[in-house]
Amino acid sequence: MSITNTDQGVLHLIKHLAYRPGKVAREYISGRRKRYFNPFNYLMLTVAVALYFILQFEATALDYSTIDADNSELLQFAFKYFNVFILLMWPIHGLLIWLFFLGHKTNYVENLTLTAHLSGQTMLYYIVAFILFMLMPSLLGAMGIIIGILISIWYVVAILQFYQTKSFVSILKILIIITLTNLISQGIIYATYHLYTTVID
Repeated sequence: MSITNTDQGVLHLIKHLAYRPGKVAREYISGRRKRYFNPFNYLMLTVAVALYFILQFEATALDYSTIDADNSELLQFAFKYFNVFILLMWPIHGLLIWLFFLGHKTNYVENLTLTAHLSGQTMLYYIVAFILFMLMPSLLGAMGIIIGILISIWYVVAILQFYQTKSFVSILKILIIITLTNLISQGIIYATYHLYTTVID
C-alpha cells in the first residue's frame, strides 16, 4: 500500500483533498485512479487513527465529573464505538447526497466514492482537532465551533466541485444534507445505545 509516493501516496491525496476535494473525487470516478490513493483504504486508515486520538482525548482531556451520569454513559458509548458509527453512516451519507442530486446523472456507487473521500478527510480534520483539544482543553468549546464551521464550509465546497455547480439551490441542498446526516447519526447512536443498555440490563 503506497503511503508517501508522489502520485499514489496518502500525503498526495491529503494535499489535494484539502483544497479540491470534489474535483479529486470526480477525477477518481472518471478513471484517473492511478493518480490517487484508494479512497476506501484512506477512509479505513483515518477512521482507525481518529479512534486512537479520540480515546486519548477521552482519557486525558475529558472530565466526566462535569457531565451528568446518563449523558456520560452515552458519550463513553459513542467514543468506544466511534469507528463503527462512522462506517455505518458512510453508505447513508452517500445515499443522501445521491438522492438530493439525482438530476446530475451520477450513480450511488460514485457517491459512495465521494463520501469515502469526504469522510476520510473529515477524520483527518478530527484528528487535528482532538490533538488541539488535548493541548488546549480550556478552549475546547470555542475551537469546536470554529473547526465545525470550517469543516462545513469545506464540505459545501467539495460537493459544489463534485457536481460542478455554484447555484444557491445546490448550497441549500448541501446544508440540508449536513443537517440530516447529523440528525441520522445522532439517532443511530441513541438507538443503538438504548438497545445496548436494554440487552445488558
